[in-house]
Amino acid sequence: MNQEYLAEKMQHLPQSHQIEKQILKVISNSHIPSILNNLASTMTDLFQVDACSIISGDLDSAKNLQFGWSINKALTLIEKERLSALWSDCLLSKSVISTDKPQANFAFSNDIFPKNCFAKTSLNIITSFQGKANGAVTLLKSHPYQWTHTEKKLLEKVSDSMAIAISHIQLQHKAQAKTRYQNLLSRLSQEISCNSDLDLLFNLVLSEIGQVLEVNRGKVLTLKYKDPLFSHRARKKAVQATVKIAYYWSNKEQDSSLEQDLAFSLADSVWCQQAFTQAPEALTVNQKTNYSDLATESPPNDPVLGNPAALLIIPLMGKKTSESQPALVLGFLVFERDQPHDWTEDEVELISWIATQMSIAMIHHLTLNQVQSIVEERTAQLKWSLDVQAKLSEKMRQHIEQLQKLNELKDDFLNSMSHELKTPLTSMKMAIKMLRQPLPDTMRDKYLNILEQEWDREYNLIKDLLTLQQAESGQLTFDPQELNFNQIAEELVGSFTEKWHSNRGLTLETNFSEPNLSFYSDLDSLNNILNELLLNAGKYAEPDTAVSLSASSHQTLKGKELEITIENNGAGIAEDELPYIFDKFRRGKGVTDRAVPGTGLGLALVKYLVEHLDGSISVTSKPLENSQVFRTIFTVKLPQIKQI
Repeated sequence: MNQEYLAEKMQHLPQSHQIEKQILKVISNSHIPSILNNLASTMTDLFQVDACSIISGDLDSAKNLQFGWSINKALTLIEKERLSALWSDCLLSKSVISTDKPQANFAFSNDIFPKNCFAKTSLNIITSFQGKANGAVTLLKSHPYQWTHTEKKLLEKVSDSMAIAISHIQLQHKAQAKTRYQNLLSRLSQEISCNSDLDLLFNLVLSEIGQVLEVNRGKVLTLKYKDPLFSHRARKKAVQATVKIAYYWSNKEQDSSLEQDLAFSLADSVWCQQAFTQAPEALTVNQKTNYSDLATESPPNDPVLGNPAALLIIPLMGKKTSESQPALVLGFLVFERDQPHDWTEDEVELISWIATQMSIAMIHHLTLNQVQSIVEERTAQLKWSLDVQAKLSEKMRQHIEQLQKLNELKDDFLNSMSHELKTPLTSMKMAIKMLRQPLPDTMRDKYLNILEQEWDREYNLIKDLLTLQQAESGQLTFDPQELNFNQIAEELVGSFTEKWHSNRGLTLETNFSEPNLSFYSDLDSLNNILNELLLNAGKYAEPDTAVSLSASSHQTLKGKELEITIENNGAGIAEDELPYIFDKFRRGKGVTDRAVPGTGLGLALVKYLVEHLDGSISVTSKPLENSQVFRTIFTVKLPQIKQI
């Protein structure tokens, strides 16, 4: 009976490609905050399990993990938190999940679950993207269950798609965080540069940062030294100073001013002493912090700042008056969290940049207070402050211009990507609908060809993105071998001529300097270069014209060199666009309006591949005589790669 039940169940399990399509659909239609839960819900339905958990993050360090849940039963918030804590503990202890063998599935033992937990059996798999574990998928059953070989294999097959989906989510989270940080910097920079009221400035900075970074409390601490001259000496020595809480902010309104104006000795706070010693570097504290500098393995009990789950202290630095003496520490910018948190480099860099601006504002404020008593000093300090403000304003103007250009590129890229993703999906959906109807064999073959072509289009887009990422990260490799260029070109001529002639009446003409043009290079890289350049030429060529592919070899001082030219007559490249034609996501003006397909990745990828082969690429685009049609020529020069 059990075997019959399992056999029947296997028949209802979807195929791996069906699950992958569902994953792609969830990614396309979900908002980032809910995408993990939506993916978990999809996996729960497709695998016919009681619950599914999806983990996103760095499993090796188990830092700042994100969880997605889908449960086919009522579950309390406490039960969800217990299950999340269970996965986190497993990752931290390395006792259950191992990232050394990605894509290896396994089941938890029954005794790993709490007795009052609804889950009794699980099947898990690590997702790996570009050789690094980036998440995990857990399928849960509410009763003891023996996972079948088919279920395990199916989960392994879809793990690559889940890895890409999780990587997409992580990239989107990073992009959203970058946008929030840039908006915060823009707002605070303007307020800091024009606001002379320190209390208003402190409140603005703490509240804005607190909301963006979701911290529980923030403080501005100022230092007053008993011996101002001694404050500039080496910080390893004891310094007598009074710390004052100049401003206190909390995400709870009822205690937003409890510690305002509180003062204490620097020696009374372990954390302030540590932050003072390592200034201007930031002090980050969490539950896993190494306290070797404090000669203790456990968090010290700070009578002033307490022992929060996560603490970040950024020194507010004054002007450095001498190369031999450290700059004066004006105070500290402090943020606290009640829950464990690993402070990221971006968060520390963001607050450090704002702390620098606050330091300048505080120095400016102190300078103005000394105007009446020290006129000469006031003049010098004011001039210095104005110079700094002018430089900062100029840098901010440059940053704003760069951000505007980046936003334009981003909008163009998103429009192109939206078109490149939605158009194939629309065609595939139409073909699927038609295939559901009774059709003659010829029509069925036609729609199957449409599905295959549009799948190839999506696959090539993803492959270009991954190849571009590998090129930028220096992970591309090559395998030099003796190649026959004529043979390679003949294969391209066949495929492109058939496709072009049926669509736009284009032809592909070839001209080679030798009947058997051979040289050593990397086959995959060369095929990608020729394919992308021919695709580009075909897109912009006038209908019923010819695209020309020429190749010749030359002997140079460094050895044999292959020169390839691809020419077409059609829409040209504006002169002011030529310097940027190989930039990522850069497309010519008007191509989106003219519905020319593309994402702006092709030529950027070509340049990376050419440079990867130690070659060079150039382009010219000039109008034909007495015509608005342009002659565009791409020239690629590749040196012969010696066999390794």
